[in-house]
Amino acid sequence: MGEGLELFTMGTWVLVLAYLTSTIGVFVGVTSARKMRTTSNSRLRSYWSVLAALVSGGVGIWLAVFLPMVGFAVDGSAVRYDMLTIAFSMLVAVVSVFVALAVALPAEGSGGPGRRIAGALVLGAGLAAVPFTILWAVRIQGTLDFDPMWLLGALALALVTAVGFMAQVETADTWPKRLLSSALAGAAVIAVHFLTGASVGVTVDPAVPAPTGIEVFSILFPLFVVGLLLLAVPIVAVLLTPDRVAAQLEREVDAWIAEGEGAGSTTAPATSPSGDRAGRDVAAPTH
Repeated sequence: MGEGLELFTMGTWVLVLAYLTSTIGVFVGVTSARKMRTTSNSRLRSYWSVLAALVSGGVGIWLAVFLPMVGFAVDGSAVRYDMLTIAFSMLVAVVSVFVALAVALPAEGSGGPGRRIAGALVLGAGLAAVPFTILWAVRIQGTLDFDPMWLLGALALALVTAVGFMAQVETADTWPKRLLSSALAGAAVIAVHFLTGASVGVTVDPAVPAPTGIEVFSILFPLFVVGLLLLAVPIVAVLLTPDRVAAQLEREVDAWIAEGEGAGSTTAPATSPSGDRAGRDVAAPTH
């Protein structure tokens, strides 16, 4: 990290908030991805895949990575952001998750190890690109440059994180497993951001005009509210969606009861009010 650059001017509470945002986003996103993985309905599959991409990519990655930028400051220069580049970074986060899930979890059949590895590569590349593109959007009274060694370290950690995310989708079948793995993934996402931040060097030039663009809070506050609302959609959907195992058991019980009632109606002897067999008083046929 170059001289004159600060990453924690707002204190460590922002780091804690970013970590919690990433953890919750990954947790809800993985839950949505598992719903996508287990459903056989194509429309529901598309619904859950879009939700997983929006929540995991938009909240668990992009919003969590952008939150620490409120502490980003450069001595001797104002900091502004290019909106088009910021929008592109959001697109990278969401699309990389969507494509990774589509590659690793095809609609027909189960994805093999090769497809899961390919999906993890796509997701890892997207995760590494998000903090880089956010920092690329920074405008200062001077220039920014990046140390490639730190960027390679961020890419390596992003790939490992992506492998862990895909493993969650495959194996985390209970919420405690998902919560634990999401907590680890959240820490890794924030670490990727700060590894990328450590690669930045700044050169302030008073001769350069003051930067143009938008301030960080002009972007962050409305998108943070949108992110919270976005989290509520899959949470409500998961709560309203019946558990598949419980539903299957209920169907089996209903079928068993119906079968038992049907068998009882054909085999049970009919009786008269006096308790004798219904046909006992019928006269025998005469010859």
